[in-house]
Amino acid sequence: MPKISEEQRAAARQRLIDATVAVAERDGVDGLTTRAIVAEAGVSAGMFYGHFDSKEALLAAVVDHKTDELTTLVHAELELGTPMEGVVRSLVDQLVRVLDLKVLASFRTGSGTEDALHAQRRINRRIVDAFVPLLEESVDAGVVRPDIDPEAVVEFIDLVIDGLNRRRALDGFVSSDDRLTAVIIAAFERYLLVPQEDPR
Repeated sequence: MPKISEEQRAAARQRLIDATVAVAERDGVDGLTTRAIVAEAGVSAGMFYGHFDSKEALLAAVVDHKTDELTTLVHAELELGTPMEGVVRSLVDQLVRVLDLKVLASFRTGSGTEDALHAQRRINRRIVDAFVPLLEESVDAGVVRPDIDPEAVVEFIDLVIDGLNRRRALDGFVSSDDRLTAVIIAAFERYLLVPQEDPR
C-alpha cells in the first residue's frame, strides 16, 4: 500500500475545508452535513474521518483557516506600509460585511454534544488569541483607544458578528442586512478608534 506524503495529506485536509465553505455558501446551515461535505470534496467518508474526528472538528478547522487567512492579510497590509488606521477600518469592514462565513453561523448552531461544546470553546479562545495582538498594536500606534479591554473587545466583536451571521442564515432582518451592517461598523469605529483631529 503506497504511503501518503505529508503534502498529499495536507491537500486532502484543505479539500475538506474548502468543500465545507462551498457547501455552507450554497446550501446554508441545514445543508452542511458530513455527507454533503464528503461529496463536495470528492473523498470517501474514511478519508474524512482520517482527518477529523467529527463534523465539529472540521468546522473548527474551517474557522482556524479563515482566521489565519485574515490575520495573514492584515500583516501583509501592514508590511506594505498601509497605515494602521486603514488596516483596522478594513478589518472591521471585512469581518462585518463578508457573507461567505455562513459556516460560522452553522458551527455555532451545532449540536450540544460535548465534542461540539469543546470545539466551540477552543474556537472562541483561538479567535481572541489571534486578534488581541493586532488590537494591542493598534493601541500602541495611537489608532485604537488605550482604555479598552482587548480580550473583551475581541470577544464582543466576535459575538456581534456571530449574531449577524445567524440573522443572515435565517434571512431574519427586520431592517436589512445593509442597514444593520452600517450601524455595527459605525458603532465599532466610534467606540474603538481614537477621534482624528479635524483638519479644518
